[in-house]
Amino acid sequence: MPDLVRITDVSPRDGLQNEPGIIPTPDKVRLIELLCHTGVDEIEVTSFVSPKWVPQLGDGRDVVRFVSQLPLPEGGGRGKGDPTPARNPLTVARAQALRRTMTGPEKALWAELSGKRLAGLKFRRQHPFGPYILDVFCPSVRLVIEIDGITHEHVEAKRHDAERTAYLESFGLRVLRVSNDAVLHDPDLIARQVLHAIAADRTSPFPLPPPSGRGSARPIFSALVPNERGMQSALDANQASRRHVIEKVSVFTAASETFSQKNTNASIAETIERFRPVIDSAHMQGLTVRGYVSCVIACPFEGPIDPSKVAEVSKALTDIGVDELDLGDTIGAGSRESTGAMLRAVDRVAPITGGRVPITLHLHDTFGRAADCVRAALDLGVRSFDGSVAGLGGCPYASKRLPDGTIQRAPGNISTELLVQTIHDAGYRTNVNLDKLREAAAFAREIVAKSRAAASTSSSGGTPA
Repeated sequence: MPDLVRITDVSPRDGLQNEPGIIPTPDKVRLIELLCHTGVDEIEVTSFVSPKWVPQLGDGRDVVRFVSQLPLPEGGGRGKGDPTPARNPLTVARAQALRRTMTGPEKALWAELSGKRLAGLKFRRQHPFGPYILDVFCPSVRLVIEIDGITHEHVEAKRHDAERTAYLESFGLRVLRVSNDAVLHDPDLIARQVLHAIAADRTSPFPLPPPSGRGSARPIFSALVPNERGMQSALDANQASRRHVIEKVSVFTAASETFSQKNTNASIAETIERFRPVIDSAHMQGLTVRGYVSCVIACPFEGPIDPSKVAEVSKALTDIGVDELDLGDTIGAGSRESTGAMLRAVDRVAPITGGRVPITLHLHDTFGRAADCVRAALDLGVRSFDGSVAGLGGCPYASKRLPDGTIQRAPGNISTELLVQTIHDAGYRTNVNLDKLREAAAFAREIVAKSRAAASTSSSGGTPA
């Protein structure tokens, strides 16, 4: 069983959405930049929920635009970063000639890929790479598409294809092979399969972002979307940034009917139906989709949640095509025992080890038991967790009004620092540098403290210093 554990930091979104004041956009971007240098595998950078409901994240488009301009972290990335091999001048000349005279299936596929600009990705045709000419190449996701005809069925040709594939893979490229007949019969279908291959690769239990030309990599950037409108806002943000900045979107439902109604103004079944067009749109654009399930242990309104209900909702999400399940203990009620019972129930419908859909666990540390829940999940094979640097955040809809009229803040997420330390102490590895993580945590505490002070002064009628 792999000992590498994947870490997502959700502090820029979940950590800030419940603050009484609004964190300035530059501070959010700086937090994301610091997190990029920690080695976390993914950062949930913002939300495209209506600012009417979550005004703290109303600057999502600006955040994405500024994040798109951040430099990649220096140092070795988690993907292969071997330099592109020197190109033979004869190969370059031959590729140029093939581009001018391209016909048949290569031309049909090229018309589909270049005409639709699928997923905002740019493809190259007849691209020289070392001693080879690649039929179609997408540098940003390191994907090679090879079109094979009947001649490739011969033993010698198969041997040559295998050698060629091994050579390309040694440089961190992936090779997708399709037949001549398949392209000519339905080039649109092949284009969709290309996007599906990209999405499937990004949703392995430990997805690795493609390396940059400098041999380094940045985390995957994801964003929360509630519906088709939010999905379109995320796509618009990518378009405005002229880059595929957001690579994953997250939809959210719950294992509690009451919580679902209060959080989304819809039943669980209605939220699932809302997600269908969102998932279709995301996959057509080459984005992967995470499906959040809130209240997997207990609900602030209904109390303990039956694990079978969590399994039922998880199956509904996998049936409509989510690429990842993220199981959230929204109010931090979990214990080692209840977390284990819930995960075993989900495992029966979405296998934790070797399953098609990776499982991520999202914990809150309300009662100081989150570390125990992490260890229980590791024992059951979970290899992906969410954390929030400095323990920021918590769902705003889980806050309660106490009898005296005051509002009890929603409990915070497990801090990414505690999460990573717990994983390391249990004998597992992460890609995270704890010293860099502490730097990010210190900055997060600083900007939140300033925001809270400003909000407190404003509410009391004073003048900000």
